[in-house]
Amino acid sequence: YAAVGESLVAAVRQHTPATWDERTEAAWRRVYESVAGAMSDGAHRSRAAREPAVWEATVVSHRLHGDHTAVVRAAVRAPYPWLPGQYAAVEHSALPGVWRPYSLAGGAVARTRERILEFHVGRVPGGLLSTALCDRTEPGRTLRLAAASGTALAPPPGTPAVTLIAAGTGWAPVGPVLAELLARRPAPRIRVDAVARGEGHFYDGATLDRLLRDHPCLSAYWWYRERGEGRTRAAERLYTHLRARRDWGGEQVYLCGPIAFVRETAELLHACGLPEESLISDPQPAWERQRGHVSHAEAIVDPAPVNWIDPQARTGPPAAPRHVPPTGPPTGEGTAADGPDAWVRGRTRAW
Repeated sequence: YAAVGESLVAAVRQHTPATWDERTEAAWRRVYESVAGAMSDGAHRSRAAREPAVWEATVVSHRLHGDHTAVVRAAVRAPYPWLPGQYAAVEHSALPGVWRPYSLAGGAVARTRERILEFHVGRVPGGLLSTALCDRTEPGRTLRLAAASGTALAPPPGTPAVTLIAAGTGWAPVGPVLAELLARRPAPRIRVDAVARGEGHFYDGATLDRLLRDHPCLSAYWWYRERGEGRTRAAERLYTHLRARRDWGGEQVYLCGPIAFVRETAELLHACGLPEESLISDPQPAWERQRGHVSHAEAIVDPAPVNWIDPQARTGPPAAPRHVPPTGPPTGEGTAADGPDAWVRGRTRAW
């Protein structure tokens, strides 16, 4: 850390001769020493806890759904501590040095001396790691994992009702959080709003169907774009439904999905009366400001957000009408007069 710090200060000094002075150098050194100290302390704590620098995981299964979402399960031999709602930085053996954060899905399953971890990976056009995880991750492939991170955990015990909103692969962290809530005694009343680009993008619907059959406290709603509709129509129908709710007092909401979706949905929920402390989601990178040319030093102290980071983010829900379990997903279009649930296009279950 000392050598890197000296190099960093020398580099910034070299490229900002017109503005560099003793106060500037002292400020840079204070900032760097603070960051380096925090990182060193974390490394010492990790070593004292006998944590490995990285965890190696061997892929045991890989399923690609519709060429857009991969479900990857990998076994780690060393204990890998994590909590529902957290994520891990992942490195693929075909892309050494390329790390991306992915939410931990599924559960830690003891199999002999191994544990199974699960990741849900949405394909990003032109993405390095997402493409490798979708197309070049056969069983036997090695992944490396950093320690689990993230503070968007399940609502505290005693929460009477929870709404879980998951868009796309935002279902990955919502699944473990949902499992933890259902294991509580008594379990809270739980509503799931699952959002996807199209009906074919619900890559793990069977899991949610099974949970609905087994847990009367759970209701779930699917929101997706129908053929010929604009890209935002599913979200617009969801937002219409959320605006119609009038029972946000005391509500706890767990929200996860793409950055723009999380931001817009959070703003809507707060506008509808949900207190800020009642919303659980991971912090999101700041919007990139439109700027002209910036110097190297400005780019260091005020960098543009990294666009691939998306780690990625509750009293009773409205009384749902009685639904007869259909043999297939209905596709009829409701009207406003039919009530808020009629705005759901596709499968709606409240058993």
